[in-house]
Amino acid sequence: MKLSDEQLRGLVNAGQLYDAWKDVMVELSQVPGGMYWRVINSREYLYQYATTAGKQQTKYVGPKTHGIEDKYRDFQQAKKDLEERCQGIEKRIKELAPAWRALRLPAIDGTGGKILRAFDLDSSVRQSMLVIGTYALRAYEVEAASVFAAGMDATEDLDFTLVFNQSNVDPDLPRRLLLILKEVDSSFIVAPSSPKTVVNKNGYKVDLLIDTASAQQMASARPWKPEALEGQEWLARGNPVKVVLIDFQGWPVAISAPDPRYFALHKLWLSERRGRPAAKATKDKNQGEALLKVVRGHMPHYPMDNSFLAGLPDPLRAYVADRTR
Repeated sequence: MKLSDEQLRGLVNAGQLYDAWKDVMVELSQVPGGMYWRVINSREYLYQYATTAGKQQTKYVGPKTHGIEDKYRDFQQAKKDLEERCQGIEKRIKELAPAWRALRLPAIDGTGGKILRAFDLDSSVRQSMLVIGTYALRAYEVEAASVFAAGMDATEDLDFTLVFNQSNVDPDLPRRLLLILKEVDSSFIVAPSSPKTVVNKNGYKVDLLIDTASAQQMASARPWKPEALEGQEWLARGNPVKVVLIDFQGWPVAISAPDPRYFALHKLWLSERRGRPAAKATKDKNQGEALLKVVRGHMPHYPMDNSFLAGLPDPLRAYVADRTR
């Protein structure tokens, strides 16, 4: 079912406000946490402090002079201006959130929204991960401006695949991701039963996967260790989708997901893997077929033409012939 004009306008507005909010949040993150004067031997000195990875760090700026006083005033004014911009944008989001929820825009759960916003604000991590669980389907609904059929609902957890060039695999990335998660919710820990999973006190799970070629270079990752699975490398191909939708509270959130053609074919391939539980295999097949239909009917910018087919990995070719006509 096609999204209505009202829904499309809502998504455009949510995207614009999210971009404005993200810009000001990035600027704020580059501003020290604060500045203060300290008296030592009857003379004042300026210090600045900032919190990094949960630890406060203090830096000496200089003795009190006209130039240092100007620096202090400029900092105070710049931070005040950014905070007022942020408050204005967040006020507008709060005003529009009920309307966006009423429009039934594609949405994800609130915890997932907070996590994705936190990851997206960190430039050192956001380029290296894609959402691959059923929440990726919400991204494809926005990209296709079309709602999928009933029965395609997502579970309330998050699955990511890490995406690297072979020359830049970063074994420290999972540790940094866990620190970000703990800023969202301090109760997140690595699950004792599975190092690829972190879980919070409410049972909300976040899984990390990686392709087998990159796994060896990720062997030293601790304490969160992505699991290597065959076929993950296909999800890094093509042109990823990045869209803004909302969470269940109505707040905008950005999702980056794999190229929908590869995601759909990977799902169909998964559905026939030996040992795949029947319930998961059926779900994989239904999602793959539904997504291919949407790609064919509503995503002309993702053509399944001869150029695409020529670069398709051999294991996926069998799932194209009867489903792309």
